[in-house]
Formats: sequence, C-alpha cells, structure tokens
Amino acid sequence: MLGKILIAAAYAVYVAFWLRVFMHFLVWWGAGRRFAGPRASRGWTSAKAYAFTVLDIVFFGRLFKGGAALWFGEWIFHFSFLLVMLRHLRFFLTPVPDWVWWAQTPGLIAGYLLPLSLAYILVVRLLTKLEKYASPPNVLLLGLVLVISSTGVLMHGWFKPDVVGAKLFVFGILSMKQAALPESLLFVTHFVLVLVLIPFLPTHIFTAPLVMLEARKREQARRVVMHDD
Repeated sequence: MLGKILIAAAYAVYVAFWLRVFMHFLVWWGAGRRFAGPRASRGWTSAKAYAFTVLDIVFFGRLFKGGAALWFGEWIFHFSFLLVMLRHLRFFLTPVPDWVWWAQTPGLIAGYLLPLSLAYILVVRLLTKLEKYASPPNVLLLGLVLVISSTGVLMHGWFKPDVVGAKLFVFGILSMKQAALPESLLFVTHFVLVLVLIPFLPTHIFTAPLVMLEARKREQARRVVMHDD
C-alpha cells in the first residue's frame, strides 16, 4: 500500500514540478520581451558575453563578489551535488553507460562532501548579516538537502538497503510498471524527503543561464554604446 502511495506521489510531484518550470519560463520570456534593453550586435562583443556567462555558471563569479567564504561552500556544494546526481543515474538507466560507471567513485566522494559543504553554508549564511542569504526559505531548503544527503551517507556506510530492489522500484516508476518497495526505513525516508524537496526547488535555476546571458549581453552593449559615443 505504501509503495502505491509513493508511486502516485512521485508522478504528481513530477508533473507539478515541470508545470512550474514551464510557467516560470513563460514569465521570464514575457518579461524579457517587454523590458528588452540594448543588445550587443558585434560578433566579438556577443562572444565575450557568452564566454563570461559560462565562467559565471562554472565558477560562480558573481557570487564570489558577494563574499569568498560563501562562494567556497556554494561551489563545493554545487559541484558535489552534480557528481552525486551523476552517480544516481545508475538507478535510472538500463543498461548503465560507461561514463556513469566512471562517475561512481567521484560521486561517492562527493556524497560525503555534500553534507559537509551544506553544514558549512548554513553556518556562513546564519552568521552573515545579509537577509537574502539567511532567509527562512533558504535555510529550510538547505536543511532539507542536508538531511537527504545525510541519509544517503548513512545508507552507504552503515544501513545498506537492497540496491537492486531500490533500482527496480525507481525504474518501475519510470517505466510505469509497479515494483515492490524495498524494506528499508532509511530508503523510504530518503525517497519521501526527495519528493518533499522537489516542489521547493527554485525553478529559476533552469532559466538562470539565460538570464545571466541576457544581463551580460546588455552590459556589453552599454559599454559599446558608451565607447562609440
């Protein structure tokens, strides 16, 4: 019975999340068309905008300007999170590609770094005087991810669930073929917390690269206009 409830909840969360992403994209698209400012028209200027946007995304350059201490924790967190997600792809893909197997060891190391980086970020954010970094929603979201990552560490190190059963259950959801829920309270807790997390994920992270690129283009365009004047 619990397995059926979790499967239904997973489908509902999945649909609701992508609906939020789509609505957010529409809002961003409409705002971008209404408030379109000067844009870079020169090829080299536009290329620089793309290059700086990639650097902003990879190295969090704008966040570094706000504080090196927070930037350090955020970069470790996001890089670790990416590796952990790559490691988890083995539960969603059959057959598992070689590059996913290659990511298992880095992802395992990142899995232990993830809760440490989150604890560090929480301390830095709670100590900072900037409200946007220590707002209740941000702290709640970070705390939830911290608990999820901690349960993952516990499952790997001490309370190992049936990994094959877990994959069959997850893959059954993806293929719409019900599979038995693994008899592991920690796995169920981990899975439920992930379902709770998904609705709270900030959907703007999907359009953030586009927003950053637009900002860079306008910034470069203003410099060109001022130089030409």
